[in-house]
Amino acid sequence: MNNYWLCFLFIARFFYSGLANKDIGTNPAIEFDDLESSDSWLPAWMSWTPTSQQKVREAEKNLLDYVETESVGFFVNIGKVNGEECRVWTRRFGSAGSEVPLVMVHGMGAGLAMFALNFDSLASNRLVYAIDLPGFGRSSRINFSSNSTEVESQYTIIIEQWRKILGLQNMNLLGHSFGGYLTGLYALQYPQNINLLVLADPWGMTEKPEDWKPRRKIPEWAKALGSVLINFNPLWGLRASGPAGPWLVSRMRPDLMRKYEDLLGVGNTTLISEYLFHCNAQDPTGEAAFHSLMTGFGWPSNPLLPRLSGLDRSVQMKVFYGSKSWMTHLKEEDFIEAGVEAAVDVEYIEDSGHHVYADQYKDFNEALNSCLLKHDTIDATVI
Repeated sequence: MNNYWLCFLFIARFFYSGLANKDIGTNPAIEFDDLESSDSWLPAWMSWTPTSQQKVREAEKNLLDYVETESVGFFVNIGKVNGEECRVWTRRFGSAGSEVPLVMVHGMGAGLAMFALNFDSLASNRLVYAIDLPGFGRSSRINFSSNSTEVESQYTIIIEQWRKILGLQNMNLLGHSFGGYLTGLYALQYPQNINLLVLADPWGMTEKPEDWKPRRKIPEWAKALGSVLINFNPLWGLRASGPAGPWLVSRMRPDLMRKYEDLLGVGNTTLISEYLFHCNAQDPTGEAAFHSLMTGFGWPSNPLLPRLSGLDRSVQMKVFYGSKSWMTHLKEEDFIEAGVEAAVDVEYIEDSGHHVYADQYKDFNEALNSCLLKHDTIDATVI
């Protein structure tokens, strides 16, 4: 009898999964991956920076092959942004249920596959959506406005149009670093769509303190060089390095690659450097947008924390920080002093840095799952 029931449950799940994918497929704004598409007439091997959208796709696949949870990838066509057609690359993990789905937004210079350490755990009891922000990863490399206010508005509208097309009436929205800044802006404009706002070591919360000093004394030559480089996009050097790019990433951030050893194995962590290289060797329109929001070296021109005083009181907010992060650390009292009336819970993940989702990923996954379960409601609509 048990074998019959197991067979029945397998068929039922297979049918449901196929039905869900069919619902996505019938949406004219959703386009499944075109494996034969090419974004350039010039072969990658003929370019100084040997990359292409196909290379990004392959690098993402190589990483996600280590994730056990099945996923489906597709583009969401949200229409024109700043006069250009915009497609948002999306992956959906797990199966639909009564739990509120989780939407994950990466930080600057990253892509959705950087959450590879989190998908299996987080999608074990809910749908998880992860996107590549336009200007990054596999999403459209649209040219954003050079005006910072318009850039913020454009990204906010992109997230909202994406949500509408997928029919998500209620969602848990998580953003890391720059993604946290953008999801915070979204919650200010569309609080009715937020079940829980999760900021993971968010960038751009406060302005540069008047008494701020670097941890190390900076030589005068470095200051002079910095005054020039500040006018360039943050990762311009990676593209300038050409074919040495993947090696340069591995040399600059061996710590980041080591975070994925549990998933990939010690000998396969170069998959991270390959992915980051191909994500960032494309047209850097997302970097340019980020750069327009900066002042100085990495400080926000219009910090998010003071603006969160306008956050609707109905929004529940969870903030994760790595205990060793170089980002400005905030406590619950800081939000209260800034006039934030929405409920805020701040939690530090021990022995984690800025990449709080990866440093101690098991602790992060456990803490986030626990928080999500507490905030689950039964009125989530998903497709």
